[in-house]
Amino acid sequence: MHAFPHPHAALETEPQDGAGAVGSVLAVDGARLVCGLDVSGSLRERVIIGGLMAVPTPVGTAVAVVHAMRHGRRGEDFGILELQLLGELTGEDAPPVFRRGISRYPVLGAPIRPACEEEERTVYAVGDRAAVELGRLRHDPRVPVSVLVDELLGKHFAVLGSTGCGKSSAVALLVHRLVERYPDAHVVVIDPHDEYAAAFGERAMVLDPASLELPYWLLTFEELAAILAPGDDERTYAERAILKDAVLKARQRACRDGQNAEMVSVDVPVPYRLSELEEIINERLGTLDKPEGAAPYRHLLSRLASARTDPRYEFLFPKLAVRDNMAAILGRLFRIPANGRPITVLNTAGMASEIVDVVVSVLCRLVFEYGLWSDRERMRPVLLVCEEAHRYVPDDPSLGFAPSRRAIDRLAKEGRKYGVSLCLVSQRPAELSASALSQCGTVFALRMSNERDQAFIERVLPDGSAWMLRALPALAAGEALIVGEGVPVPVTVRLDPLPADRRPASATPSFAGIWGRPPEDRGTLLEGAIARWRRQKS
Repeated sequence: MHAFPHPHAALETEPQDGAGAVGSVLAVDGARLVCGLDVSGSLRERVIIGGLMAVPTPVGTAVAVVHAMRHGRRGEDFGILELQLLGELTGEDAPPVFRRGISRYPVLGAPIRPACEEEERTVYAVGDRAAVELGRLRHDPRVPVSVLVDELLGKHFAVLGSTGCGKSSAVALLVHRLVERYPDAHVVVIDPHDEYAAAFGERAMVLDPASLELPYWLLTFEELAAILAPGDDERTYAERAILKDAVLKARQRACRDGQNAEMVSVDVPVPYRLSELEEIINERLGTLDKPEGAAPYRHLLSRLASARTDPRYEFLFPKLAVRDNMAAILGRLFRIPANGRPITVLNTAGMASEIVDVVVSVLCRLVFEYGLWSDRERMRPVLLVCEEAHRYVPDDPSLGFAPSRRAIDRLAKEGRKYGVSLCLVSQRPAELSASALSQCGTVFALRMSNERDQAFIERVLPDGSAWMLRALPALAAGEALIVGEGVPVPVTVRLDPLPADRRPASATPSFAGIWGRPPEDRGTLLEGAIARWRRQKS
């Protein structure tokens, strides 16, 4: 801890520009200022946590944010302020311009004063850059807060916070503002809790197990094996070896239009018939010399037959004839063209638990490979919003589905080069992959009281912004700290409330209100639930 001079020495110094001064600089420690505050002055009430302070420098005016304050010794009319330098306002003849960083530091004894409204607007302004407005300054509702579109989407972002703090509403607000400004955008939302269909209404194409089309031939070998040969024992190893060879042969036999079969790998999405796959496995089974070696073949054929008749898997193993409709499938998934519905909501709430990870893996991989193989000059960028991201890309490598973890990690590391933006949403940041989260250039941190989560976020925030974490437990629902590339400076914002018809269906039911109503008819209540349960559709 540095030893700083007594505040009286600075307060008694004649300020360089004393208009509106409430104190003066006592010490400069890197980007941190320690200042004395005259608590008897009339302007002291304007000095608040999160507020901006102006400090003259030899080349302009430095701008700093208040992040801590305390009273001086008992009986003395001074306080201590801790400020974090954000940047400086420069320009003499023209309106001042704000720029990040400090070229000349304030001198000891320099007066400090609350920034005026015009200065605040200049600091948080986005100029003529593409941006969408999300709310107002938490401590000053007169000042709007916007995020920069290209900086936000071009370098990924994360929305993090405890349950009930407004994460889903923050995501819905951002997506609404993006598609309002860009009606031909392309947004894909992985929705594990059936929240977003209500929020986006007619702007979204909602896909669930009944309407999703994701045929088996789009799956890589590893994804298909997770369904047809799950497990990691010796028998599974044998089944997977048989399946890999059979899938490769089936894809090669299906090649047409001059495609070189020898160049086709087991993962290239060439459509093939399941009957062809079964025929190849049976051919291999018929060549066995020893009957005891037939078990993995028969088990694989049985599993394949079961999957083909299971209604939960119908979107993977359709009963229709195989056709090469890959362009139509990708166009529907990624909304190309948008046709007034720029958002795809993939509702995984009704999917069988054992295939949700496979579906997420396939979707994330398809988004990446679409960007990878598209013509760079003609491709349409896509935003992928991954709710419950800690489930699909956990910090512990032994957890989660390995293909989906690799797909999201690859998107985080390389997606921006191919026009794919990733949004990670989680209420358990400490369980989220630090590798994936560190690739997010912008972080929306909502209320967070768990010290483990706070410590984790501190490791991935940009340098110099960790001091803002202390405010996270005090944020109200609908308030967020935004830090990173998407905003001119770190900012605490009160997000705009959404109309009732645009909010996600994530509100907690009122136990007191519902239990206080007269009881409903058992048949009406339970039979409807049972019918939806059996249809596996809400």
